[in-house]
Amino acid sequence: MAAISSGPGQEEGVAPYVTFPSNSTFFYDVPQEEVSPMCNVNFGNNNGSNATSSLTSPVKYLADYNFLSESSIQPLLDTWFGEGEAFLDEDVIPTFREAHPDLPSAASFQLVSFSDGSAIVCVRGTKTYFDFLVDARLWYAASLFQLVQSAVPFGFAFDALIDFCVNRLSELEASSVKKVSYYVETTAFVNYLRKSGKYTTVSITGHSLGGGLALITGAQTQTLAIAISAPSAVMGRSAVTPEISLEDIKQRSYSVIPQRDIISHLGGEHMNSAGIKCRAGANDFFACHYAYRSLCELMYTCGNVKRPVYCECVSMGYPEPTSIDGSGTSLEFSCEVI
Repeated sequence: MAAISSGPGQEEGVAPYVTFPSNSTFFYDVPQEEVSPMCNVNFGNNNGSNATSSLTSPVKYLADYNFLSESSIQPLLDTWFGEGEAFLDEDVIPTFREAHPDLPSAASFQLVSFSDGSAIVCVRGTKTYFDFLVDARLWYAASLFQLVQSAVPFGFAFDALIDFCVNRLSELEASSVKKVSYYVETTAFVNYLRKSGKYTTVSITGHSLGGGLALITGAQTQTLAIAISAPSAVMGRSAVTPEISLEDIKQRSYSVIPQRDIISHLGGEHMNSAGIKCRAGANDFFACHYAYRSLCELMYTCGNVKRPVYCECVSMGYPEPTSIDGSGTSLEFSCEVI
């Protein structure tokens, strides 16, 4: 299978780091006794094989797919999950928006359905300056008071006061924030999917601020949400409508937090999370926030469940994965011939 990227001669619209070797039989085969306990932690109570609530779930692998062009996603799904297993549903979102013309339609998300009847909503993170401004309104109050708390000696002693201040400021802005917030549409969309009865289970995922939106929607709709490098919904839970409780967040959300990633620490402490290593240089300020680096770390730490490794994982310092076809071909060679 040919690699998929946006390099010369490749399909336009796919990020250059999403590249598979020409021979997609390279995997990180981690012996079960060496797998980190965090990889098999279970949370929530979704039941479908593709919505399983652990870090070996396919949900996390789709966290950053929404940055790709629609024409590029299906070939990636075929490479990653196998042909006939995962499908980009291109019709359901336009149908949903036609049925809900009163909702804002600025949010960017996709729906991937699986052969077992489950489905995963993939929410895009910040891509434009407008995205940043809209999303930042949900977390700026919490971030502001976090900054104040960190600057005050024994700031932890003011947790109750900080929570009160954040909640009051969030309440004052709740109505205006709702008018422009992307979570309004993603929450309505997940409810629409669940009420349709078409899917055995529905999950939601995203990276960065898209992951933050996924966490909010997951809590509001009682749906499993897995986010990578996302801000927490804990401190700003009163800023959303309807409000979400700590119990909602605890029961339905899980966050992957890379080392030295600032965004993951906005909005308060995550209630369910797994910390992962970041092997980027200490001076590379933003590298630990990149979704593809986190996915390589998860594949290397947990084993990648027979899904091919990106070529770029090795260039980022990870060991060369094992080829299961017995050809003796190296990953480096398979990546060079594409």
